[in-house]
Amino acid sequence: MRHLKHLTILLLCSLTVACGVPKDEHAATLKQLEDTQLALSESERIGVEQANKINELEQNVQKSDARIAQLEQQNAALEEEIKKLNGSLDEARGELDMYADMKKNLEKALKANKQELSELRRARAQAEARAAQYRKLTEKLASMVQSGKLSVQIRNGKMVIQLPDNVLFDPGRAKLKDDGRKALEEIASILAGFDRSYLIAGHTDNVPISSKRFSSNWELSTARAVEVVTFLQDSGVPPAKLAAAGYGEFDPVASNDTKESRALNRRIEIILMPNLDELPAIPKDVLNSDS
Repeated sequence: MRHLKHLTILLLCSLTVACGVPKDEHAATLKQLEDTQLALSESERIGVEQANKINELEQNVQKSDARIAQLEQQNAALEEEIKKLNGSLDEARGELDMYADMKKNLEKALKANKQELSELRRARAQAEARAAQYRKLTEKLASMVQSGKLSVQIRNGKMVIQLPDNVLFDPGRAKLKDDGRKALEEIASILAGFDRSYLIAGHTDNVPISSKRFSSNWELSTARAVEVVTFLQDSGVPPAKLAAAGYGEFDPVASNDTKESRALNRRIEIILMPNLDELPAIPKDVLNSDS
């Protein structure tokens, strides 16, 4: 292109000279041609720079596209990781709730075990105290047991002092005999020294009774129990610790098939009753505060 420009200028110069153009006009023409050449050169330079800039911009666009693609790929990977983490978080929350429930159940079980342990220790202490009391009472009654006036045994978890009816009463009667009074006086002096309540229970065999005073074994057994309670009270046992009950023939300790077994069923029992603090606690869910 430059060679073309130079040839054009030489051609114009030749024509100008050949045609006899004045010198001043020829110089002006040459000046104009030089300016035109400079303008063309500048234009060419600017075009090259613009082409270079366009090429640079296109390269930058390509780099930006590559970076955008890379970032989009990274974002997709991050979103997938976040999705996995959310899933793990939901699972962890579910496990946390499960462990929280397990903790509550374990704490509840631990509380129940501690309460049960406390109650067992309390029951054991009470049982040991009762056993010590029973031993002490048995030791004091030992001479009367050896003489056959009474027997001591445990029935239904309670200590029971049994006195045969022939020691205390004549057949069909509810008035204490002299030997019976002596035996009860000795027993009363022992019972008064213990912090216990006593149920005096009268029992008969199954032979029906019908007398002027008693029309049934119920009445006979109850009258005998009341007679013993009254005597014990008079002998120093606090009346608030005494109660009387008649069972008739309906709580036997032996069959009524023989004379000997019927004799065993005719008896007076002095039953050591448990104190209130020895009774098992009533569960709260059984109690109804609205009733």
